[in-house]
Amino acid sequence: MLKLFYTLLFICPLFWSNVFAQDQLPPVYEIKTDTIPEQILDSVYWQRLEDKEGKWTLGDVRRAPLYKQFHIQKKDTAGIYTHWQRYRLKNILPRNIKIFLTSSADFYDVYIIRQDSSVVHYRSGILRKWDEKDGLKSAEYMRGVVPLVLAPGEELTVYDRRNRKNGAITRITVRLLSEDKVMKQYMSYAEDRVYIFEENNLYEIFTAGLLFISILLSLFFYSVVREKVYLWFALYAFFVGLMNLHNVLVQYTSRFQLEWVWYVRYFGLIPWTFTPFLLIQFIRHFFTLKQKYRRWDMFLYWCGILSIMVGLLGTVLYTLHMEESNIFKGQFIIQIAVNFFIIPLSIIITSLLHIRSANTSYRNIAYGVIPLMLMYTVSVFYFTTETTSNPAIKWYIDNSWLLQLTCLCWLVLWFVKVLIMRYDLLRKENVQQAIDKERERNELIATQKVMLEKEVEVRTAELKQSLEELKLTQKQLIQSEKMASLGELTAGIAHEIQNPLNFVNNFSEVSNELITEMKDELAKGNLEDANEIADDVQQNLEKINHHGKRAADIVKGMLQHSRSSSSGVKEPTDINALCDEYLRLSYHGLRAKDKSFNATMKTDFDESIGNINIIPQDIGRVVLNLINNAFYAVSEKQKLNIPGYEPTVQIKTTQNPPAGGGRGAEIRVTDNGNGIPQKVLDKIFQPFFTTKPTGQGTGLGLSLSYDIVKAHGGEIKVNTKENEGTDFSIILPL
Repeated sequence: MLKLFYTLLFICPLFWSNVFAQDQLPPVYEIKTDTIPEQILDSVYWQRLEDKEGKWTLGDVRRAPLYKQFHIQKKDTAGIYTHWQRYRLKNILPRNIKIFLTSSADFYDVYIIRQDSSVVHYRSGILRKWDEKDGLKSAEYMRGVVPLVLAPGEELTVYDRRNRKNGAITRITVRLLSEDKVMKQYMSYAEDRVYIFEENNLYEIFTAGLLFISILLSLFFYSVVREKVYLWFALYAFFVGLMNLHNVLVQYTSRFQLEWVWYVRYFGLIPWTFTPFLLIQFIRHFFTLKQKYRRWDMFLYWCGILSIMVGLLGTVLYTLHMEESNIFKGQFIIQIAVNFFIIPLSIIITSLLHIRSANTSYRNIAYGVIPLMLMYTVSVFYFTTETTSNPAIKWYIDNSWLLQLTCLCWLVLWFVKVLIMRYDLLRKENVQQAIDKERERNELIATQKVMLEKEVEVRTAELKQSLEELKLTQKQLIQSEKMASLGELTAGIAHEIQNPLNFVNNFSEVSNELITEMKDELAKGNLEDANEIADDVQQNLEKINHHGKRAADIVKGMLQHSRSSSSGVKEPTDINALCDEYLRLSYHGLRAKDKSFNATMKTDFDESIGNINIIPQDIGRVVLNLINNAFYAVSEKQKLNIPGYEPTVQIKTTQNPPAGGGRGAEIRVTDNGNGIPQKVLDKIFQPFFTTKPTGQGTGLGLSLSYDIVKAHGGEIKVNTKENEGTDFSIILPL
């Protein structure tokens, strides 16, 4: 008895729990036939459980407390992405039956619990990967289809979990599909699809070919004439091609669509957003509306902008999974109104304004675009109607894709015709222009031939005169450079000649006083003192004679410098004395101009050189020019007030063989100025090139120096470094 008591104590809770659990389940739905195509279970026969976080498993919902929270659907709910449903099915037929469970959820999981407590799990859904799906795999209706076989009298419990990623579930129904319905809608559809695919594939290939040809022609014309209208049409045709490709992916590649469903959906949003705007831009530029109908042109432009903005808004809302929101519905209505009514109607009006134009191209484009725009306006009924009972609407829906391809091909053909006409017209215009230009050119040649003969005579005389003037100007410029260098010498010569003149004047005055004293001594009869005074007068006269000759030599050198080098004659010349003289003359000349200028002069002469055959006034001019440039360089650097800087100019002579061999003398003029910039180093020997400020240099000094040295059979070189100094070398053959 005690054992029986404990046994009942253990079994009763289980029995009560089972009875209580059975009471929680909905009534059993008895399947009385499997020939009805579709059976929709009344909400009494199934229960719902909202999974707000989408984390519950089958084990969670079969245990308390979730087990008790299932309820009969009384109204639709919004804002929940995941729902659980449970219902019971029983086969009361005397044979096996095969039915199918279906749902349009993104992820559809079905758990079949049989009477022996075994559980079978089926997976399906729109976004489920192809290899992970159970049951029938098809993308025609984007639904999961799960097969279910029930034996006679068998009863089973079904738990299904439905989840959507792109929007909350608002309405749920439980459908049972018969095998005949599924086979007709899915299996037989796949067989019929072969014929439909092949037929539509021909349309797609033909349309794609036309679009490709129109794009190539448009880009070719754009590259030739640079008119934006061709570029707009090429872009429009390209985006239309993207739309066709998207439709092919959606309709004919179900496996691709299931694996890449989000990519396919977003791929269709791109052309949908930009195609209306590109078509409007093409119409605006082709009909030149901005020049003829400015306000209408602005209206079309802003319609295109509105189309892009609404399309982008829809893309954002689609990305945020807000398809069920009122904002998305409003955006969709506006987009349909703009893209399929306002813009097509506006383009139709624009085409009608030009359909009777004298311009053949305008008429052809109007003929081509109107059918496509009419088809778009009719499409509004496709988006706004909720039923397909109307035969006309149903016929349009069934044939809309073919109509769109036909109208699109019609537009492309007319546009290609316009391109061919424009190309032929452009070719004829080019030929005519070439003929006209050739005729004008021949006439111009004939007219100008006589004029040229006369002008040649006049020009020849003018050129002769200009040549003579150029030669004279060249001589004058050379002479000016010589006089410029002579001017540089003037101050130094004045200083040099002043010294002997001062001696002459001083000794003359002293001698005059001594003669007066000598007369006084003679008058006194003091012959010894008179003789001493006479000796002093004699010494003074010798000094006067010496300094007079010195002044005469200076004047002679100045006269030699002013002579023309072309008439100069080479003569043996002491090159060391010449360099020393011109160094002092240049320095004193600068000191006469600027009393604040001071520089250190260094000389290093090779006495073994002796005399060399040169034109002294020409080589002197070269040496003077180089020394003047050196003093100018150190003077400019001295003005920078660099601490510790001491301006120095050195002239040095050595024996150095020239490039051709033999004996030679080298004259080197070195300074520690700013140096010559590398970017102008190659130009310093060019005529009229100078780095000095305007008015301070003629640009001929180094050019003439180069010519003089070359005329002597020598060479002139330069070695410089910026901010450190410059070294000029003159090598003359001995």
